[in-house]
Amino acid sequence: MHPLRRSASCVVLCALLAGSACQREESPPRGGTGETSQRAEAPAAPERDEDLATLVASLVDSIQAKQSSYVLDHVSAQFKEDGGLDYYDVRALVEKYALAPGAVGARLESSALTPEAEGRQRAVTQVAFASGQRLAKGEPLPAGAVVYRIEVVFAKIGAKWQAVGGRYKRELPPVTSPPTLSMSTR
Repeated sequence: MHPLRRSASCVVLCALLAGSACQREESPPRGGTGETSQRAEAPAAPERDEDLATLVASLVDSIQAKQSSYVLDHVSAQFKEDGGLDYYDVRALVEKYALAPGAVGARLESSALTPEAEGRQRAVTQVAFASGQRLAKGEPLPAGAVVYRIEVVFAKIGAKWQAVGGRYKRELPPVTSPPTLSMSTR
């Protein structure tokens, strides 16, 4: 898989996982914010106690705006993705994506929340990504865009949602093996 596509999927996973629970309220020290003069203005932060659906959409918008600090503020230090990514892996991917040259497209295609035990919520989303251009709502996806199904478990710590775990799977275009070379049998 193309490194930017993997990074994009991990960034979105991180963004969505940002609402998961944290075992402690303190956050690990943060590195750079990934913000430069070419970065878009950060989306407005949800108000305290705002619903998770609004936060999920804001996190995806933050990816497109290359606002790594906003995304990372919503990822628990105890975050663990089903494939093994932890908080520091997520942080590295988010910052790499935010610092990539050129525009980054990220668009929330669909989202559903399901309550879980201990007040947690599972966000099941479809997120589209494109390299080199922003994605506008309602516009067709450009060639080379990818769509991932991302599931993130969020927990509320105080008034803040944080991601604690999740998983992702590429949906469009489908993952395929490289074409097999045709060989003559003569």
